[in-house]
Amino acid sequence: MTHKIYAPNIHLFAFHLRNLSSSDSQPDTDYNSKLLWHKYDQICAKFQIQQKLELREVAEGSRIALLKGATTDNILLPLEGKLSLKNGKGITITGQACPLQIYDSYALGLNIRIPERENNQKTEDVDLTIFKDFNPDQCFLPSKINSNINSSLGQILLLTAWLPQKHQQDSHVWKEIADQCVQNFLGEKDKDNCPALYQEGQLFDSPIFEYGIPDQSQDYGQIFVWLFLGEEVNGNYSARADENFCLFYQNFIDLFFYRQKVIKAYQISREVYSDVKQQYQDIKKIINETTGHRLEAYATTQSQDKTTDHRLEACATTQSQDKTTDHRLEACATTQSQDKTTDHRLEACATTQSQDNQRSLSEAELLDFKHKLRILPKLDLNYSDWLGQLESYSLTMKINAHNYSEKLQQLQEKLPKDDLRILSVFSDKISHTYQEQIKINLSYFGHSSGLLYKAISSIRGIVEIEQAERDRALEQALRDKEEADRARDKQAEKQEKRQQFWITFVGTGLAVSGISSQSDAKQPLEAILTKLDRKGSLDCPEAGLYPCLTYTFWFVLFHILIGVGVGAIAAFIVDRIINRRSK
Repeated sequence: MTHKIYAPNIHLFAFHLRNLSSSDSQPDTDYNSKLLWHKYDQICAKFQIQQKLELREVAEGSRIALLKGATTDNILLPLEGKLSLKNGKGITITGQACPLQIYDSYALGLNIRIPERENNQKTEDVDLTIFKDFNPDQCFLPSKINSNINSSLGQILLLTAWLPQKHQQDSHVWKEIADQCVQNFLGEKDKDNCPALYQEGQLFDSPIFEYGIPDQSQDYGQIFVWLFLGEEVNGNYSARADENFCLFYQNFIDLFFYRQKVIKAYQISREVYSDVKQQYQDIKKIINETTGHRLEAYATTQSQDKTTDHRLEACATTQSQDKTTDHRLEACATTQSQDKTTDHRLEACATTQSQDNQRSLSEAELLDFKHKLRILPKLDLNYSDWLGQLESYSLTMKINAHNYSEKLQQLQEKLPKDDLRILSVFSDKISHTYQEQIKINLSYFGHSSGLLYKAISSIRGIVEIEQAERDRALEQALRDKEEADRARDKQAEKQEKRQQFWITFVGTGLAVSGISSQSDAKQPLEAILTKLDRKGSLDCPEAGLYPCLTYTFWFVLFHILIGVGVGAIAAFIVDRIINRRSK
């Protein structure tokens, strides 16, 4: 069943960082700071809108209207065009554009609508299927096949329409109408392909519905449907929602801007979280390999850690998918307490390795440890950088969530009797949940950063001790070799001295014996032998064989003794000379 609506509107609020330096999420060197203005041109071309944006150049850092000639009271560019229907007919449409600079970013507020009155006549009610014609080629969507324009801070789409009087009192049909508005605008035949309803409430006495999970990147972005309830007086519709939205249009731009800054920071933080988690797993693997535990114990630890990681991933998944966000955060805190057992196991690994060092490491193990010492500091540096980025995005979220709350408070002060809870949910619950999630991540991974430092110190100590022991062993081996060489040289020197002694002794003895045997030394020897044997004769061969042999024996012995005596004296003198020189 389709329903009739009156004066449907499309409001686009898109935001884009002015400079590349302001965004860590834009790695492309060809950063297009004018992207929003190109998006405006593309949309206008679909509706035959001729009005062009004439923008002025302004310095970064202020909130200022960018239209040339804009004044404090008039910062909007009126628009006129045609809405082409599928039956070939066209409907006159109007609208407005509001280009702004908000500090470090550009903002574009763009409205296209079927006017409430044309030629002083109330326009007719239209079927809500007309929303299909408001999005030709899905030109309003951030990332579709036919639309490559996706602003760095994302966008919010607001669909508004007046409800006929017959539906204003039937609240049961409001959600059905809102669902059909979204389904027709997205051109989806199957309702299940549309973003799910995230929250609903009342704003300025009219129902408003939010579709899509805020922190999840999706093709449709965030879509709000606001159905105006009012009365027709003298042919004019009047509703507080329409009046207040027009009156505080700039406040809504600011609220949506700070909202998108928070959401984008959280989305990028989830990407950083994935990098930190992967780095953590790599570091943990290296530490576990270093411990030398049995594979069976290691597998058990990994199995337990996977359970831990799944619990942590469940915490990192957007809590906004469920209304019980606070309970899930408590579960995250509990998980963190349980996960500390993993870190205690890692600390035990470092301690165990110190004990394992009592045994000597093989050459391969030592080289492996040295390799880990080279890569672990780099991993530690990257790990610390990821943690620093998490802290940076946490601070960004905190600042912009505060700015959102401040702007909402200013709006509440101007409208003290109105219920703004549908807007305060973001600051009171959603952004708070994001910040708590990052705080849990930092607490969990920050503890592991200290453990990594301990692991590096432990491995470095192991390597230094092992290297020192090897150096001492090498030094001792060299010392032993030197002492053995010295002893061997000393022994060789002794043998050389002994040889010289005997050479001197024998050589001198032989020389003296030869000299003495050729001299007249035989006369004293004959005198001695004659005196000993008066009857014998020393004349050979006349004296006979026996006396000659006896004489010869004593003759040889006599000269040998002389040679030995002189040789001994000469050898003694040479030995003293050699010993004195060696000293």
